[in-house]
Amino acid sequence: MRQSQQPEATERHPFAEQAQAWAIALEEEFGVPFTLFDAATGTMIPLDAHVAEPVSLDPPAVLALAREGRARWTPLSEHHDQLALPLYAQRKLAFVAVAEVISWATTEAARQREQAMLQGWLAAVSERLRQADELVCRRHAEKVLRAQATCAWETLLTVDQLARGLRMDKDLAKHQHRILEAARTSLEVDTLIWIPPETEGSIRCQGAALLTEEECRQLARVLAQSPDFQASAPFLCNHPHTANWGACFPQIDNLMAFAPSQQNPSGWFLALNQNEGHPFRLTDAAILLPFLALLELHRRWSHRYQDLKELLVGLARSLTTALDAKDNYTFGHSERVARIAVELGQELHLDPDQLSDVYLAGLLHDVGKIGVRDTVLQKTEPLSSEEQEHIQEHVTIGYTILADLRQIRSLLPGVLYHHERYDGQGYPDGLVGEDIPLLARILAVADAYDAMSHPRPYRDAMSNREVEEVLVAGAGSQWDKQVVDAFCRCRQQIYAIRQRSAGDSLRVALDGALRSVAVPVDRST
Repeated sequence: MRQSQQPEATERHPFAEQAQAWAIALEEEFGVPFTLFDAATGTMIPLDAHVAEPVSLDPPAVLALAREGRARWTPLSEHHDQLALPLYAQRKLAFVAVAEVISWATTEAARQREQAMLQGWLAAVSERLRQADELVCRRHAEKVLRAQATCAWETLLTVDQLARGLRMDKDLAKHQHRILEAARTSLEVDTLIWIPPETEGSIRCQGAALLTEEECRQLARVLAQSPDFQASAPFLCNHPHTANWGACFPQIDNLMAFAPSQQNPSGWFLALNQNEGHPFRLTDAAILLPFLALLELHRRWSHRYQDLKELLVGLARSLTTALDAKDNYTFGHSERVARIAVELGQELHLDPDQLSDVYLAGLLHDVGKIGVRDTVLQKTEPLSSEEQEHIQEHVTIGYTILADLRQIRSLLPGVLYHHERYDGQGYPDGLVGEDIPLLARILAVADAYDAMSHPRPYRDAMSNREVEEVLVAGAGSQWDKQVVDAFCRCRQQIYAIRQRSAGDSLRVALDGALRSVAVPVDRST
């Protein structure tokens, strides 16, 4: 039944090393050598010579076993049986492992018992291996989630450090290269390119010089004419060879592009060739958006001092984009809360500096949900007590993420305390009445209105009248009555915000948002 043969030379299988380990483990389990076949093509996987003399099986037979997708025992002759096991990697069928065993049964009854034992043994081992792969996949997903939270934190710190060192009136090219270098470190790509308008200087490139300056500008012109391009939105192309311009740029495996201007692009930010061939995703765009905002800001105000308001807005929007990617039901929530809160602040006669804080705190109030598990955010059933406690941690997680950013410490009370209740039954510290900062009391009403007036997995959206009744009923217990009264006075403006899309930006005076005199919330008491 066996024959000595060398498998044909093929491209290395992505799970070749795992196949080698499986072959050894299966031989130890069953006491016979196994041959592994690619479940997609039916071809044999090359293994070390000492592991097994290969079983001869043609591709159609392998593909038939793969389609069956379960452990299988097959009698070959009176004293020979075939064992076949599906092997999964990353929840996908990767290999079919095949071996032949000799039967030592001398009677028909013994033969049947042996067959039943082999079939059960195969099924048990197959299920054990499938569960092991599932466990690995879950651990990988948790690792990715932790990595995303860490990446957001590190990006915040990197942007903050860059901003501290920038001089708006000195050496424009040097600072642009610094920004590109930091961005390329945060998102591992072959090349990052900043293409300013031709009247404003030379192209800045960090990493491999894949394109000439003329090719860069030619690529920007082609992308601007693409039907998929939208101004001020990330443009992702993971298969440029299928685009009509792909043949002109064979050195590009994939790309992500930004055009900062809302109208005619005044510059381009290009990321070329994600490392290890990974595709670009919207979460990658969220990582690069703060650096893009810093480049654009530096370009516009290189000859005079500029506070960092646009950077903070871009950063806040990037983080809310990451949150929206985690939970589609809350898409645009932070943007709407920020704009509603500004309406409430104006009705309460806050000054421009306070309105700046209200708007930015609204954008960032839920940033801590980056650290909340997707299974909890997207759960359609009622949360368990443990899950409820976990989701409540988002306020302290958000505080931790932002606490070291000196320029926006005035926003921390809103991020930390927007779930406190006026009667002291809220979290995280159970503050009562006016001990709750006014910023947090305003955000609490704005947050509650937007949450109730939009659908969730577990309920439909409430009407404006129903939401208003709930707010009025909770005034003085759950919410500050003066803020609820302000809501009632400006309800029509707030209802209009509900009707508009999250992309309608509300421009408020943000010049005071980075006040150096801001005092952090004291969490030591």
